[in-house]
Amino acid sequence: MREALRRYVRWKKNSRTLDRLCREHPLKYLFLEITRRCNLSCAYCGSDCSPGATPEELPTEEWIKIVRQLAEDFNPREVMIAVTGGEPLLRPGALELFAELNHLGFPFGMVTNGTLIRKELARKIVETGIGSISLSLDAPPAVNDRYRGAGGAEKVQRAIESLRAVGYAGKLEIISTLTREAVAHLDDMRRHVATLRVPLWRIAPVMPIGRAATDPQLVPGAQELKAMLAFIHAARGDRYSPAPEFGEEGYLGDAYEGAVRPYLCQCRAGITTGGILADGRIGACPELSDAFVQGDIRTERFREVWERRYQIFRDRSWTRRGECAGCEAYDRCRGGSLHLYPEPKAEFLRCFYLMLGE
Repeated sequence: MREALRRYVRWKKNSRTLDRLCREHPLKYLFLEITRRCNLSCAYCGSDCSPGATPEELPTEEWIKIVRQLAEDFNPREVMIAVTGGEPLLRPGALELFAELNHLGFPFGMVTNGTLIRKELARKIVETGIGSISLSLDAPPAVNDRYRGAGGAEKVQRAIESLRAVGYAGKLEIISTLTREAVAHLDDMRRHVATLRVPLWRIAPVMPIGRAATDPQLVPGAQELKAMLAFIHAARGDRYSPAPEFGEEGYLGDAYEGAVRPYLCQCRAGITTGGILADGRIGACPELSDAFVQGDIRTERFREVWERRYQIFRDRSWTRRGECAGCEAYDRCRGGSLHLYPEPKAEFLRCFYLMLGE
């Protein structure tokens, strides 16, 4: 009875918080997808990134104008900037943009595959004032490189060593996107991350979007999901490091909510999280489909779009249909993560709650 009451109070508080955030929609997190170019071609890439440059990408001068405009319209110290790609370090002028973000007062970081970071580049990155670096590494080297390219894991290790050698003292984390095969190697992967001395490790299953949408064998099913969550739950309860954290994607039920990540399920795309794509289109999370684009930075001011649009994100009643319509967990889930909808009002691509058989 006491536990049931505790859960009720926790979810009630969470619901009130989300309602308030939908009304007030303070911008707290902003993705800048500065390029779609990537020197890898991962088998499951959700963005279909490739080595070739796309002619529509904004030049560095435009990105600098954009962040200066953002600094005029928002309090820079209250907005975390996440620079993504593709591989952001392939963007000519990326470090110039980093330095400008620091000069303007934005806390910022990047998500990188790490393959380009050697000591000289690491020093230049650190000199920009970057505060957070997330490195993609999915599994022990042999399994990782099968899906991400030969030598990838070794290059991530080199990147970590290079950053440490030049005195990087900011947040450093490993992000693992798990294929079906990788789930079976979680114990070995934890030991590998421990040898790298990276304390922060975030885990998420491959999403059924992008390239993985055409190869369902890459996408973990219910059995792998259960194994993944059980592993994370146990690992967060022991005394060893790293203590993994499950990524954000939908409601997990009472057994895992609040246990496998330090927050309850939430998708804040368009609520506190915005995004600007490589070609200047304004959206939210870069993993969302083009159907959720809200405007264009080349012709509109981000602040105006943020204030006047995004209704599809802030009123998600449209998700209460199909299997969600009669679901007893809907008020906690609110339709799940929006990257799993090909377009508004479409059927969602997967539901962890149903997969877990809650």
